[in-house]
Amino acid sequence: MTKIQSQSNSIPLYLQVKNKIKQEIRSGILKAGDKLDSEAEMQKEYGMSRVTVRNAMAELEREGYIIKVQGKGSFVAQSDMLRLPVGVTSFTGDAKMQGADLKSKILKVGLEPVKTEMDKEFFGINDGENILIVKRLRCVNNVPLLIEENHLSAELEGVMNEDLTGSLYAILQEKYHMIPSIKGRRSVKIIFATEEIAQLLKLSVGTPVIESEVCVFDINGGPVHTVKDIVRGDNDNILKWYV
Repeated sequence: MTKIQSQSNSIPLYLQVKNKIKQEIRSGILKAGDKLDSEAEMQKEYGMSRVTVRNAMAELEREGYIIKVQGKGSFVAQSDMLRLPVGVTSFTGDAKMQGADLKSKILKVGLEPVKTEMDKEFFGINDGENILIVKRLRCVNNVPLLIEENHLSAELEGVMNEDLTGSLYAILQEKYHMIPSIKGRRSVKIIFATEEIAQLLKLSVGTPVIESEVCVFDINGGPVHTVKDIVRGDNDNILKWYV
């Protein structure tokens, strides 16, 4: 563990704290999603003022090493875990980063004929051609938060053999060398829960929910996937997340 030097050291104390935490993140001692000690705990551990610790944490947050979640604490940012460019994040990473317990139930995985004009245009395919569908129910802290339906190129049918209860983006990056990079929002609207939606999200039929459809491209502008999310309207109380 890196030792914090005395005030006589030429490096300001807040920079010593910052560099110590940064080194532990880079070396893997602290991993993506790990929760950091509170400012009060660091103050006691290092024998420093709260202002010194707060300045160190502010710089780490500004440089993207940590993220602060109100009422939860500070967590190591997920960028080191998935190495995804700013703009597209993994829902799995977002949940882990906030200390949430994420579980996924697979609702459907398989090849089906393309149905929507958006998918035909996005993947450059015609009627009768197949796309890969990965539909999951995503639960955070045992609360069903959203129904997520991903559409991918049929060329990625090998994804069906992967463990899809975790991060789809991690699979795409590690197995297929695809880096989701650009998110283009197509539509976001309020709909009312059907019987199927209500049953899956444990809501009353007719409850307002958020429906979003998004296209995601790779770093070269190529198609990665489209996704339709149906999200509880109270999701912000469960997880801070970009819909």
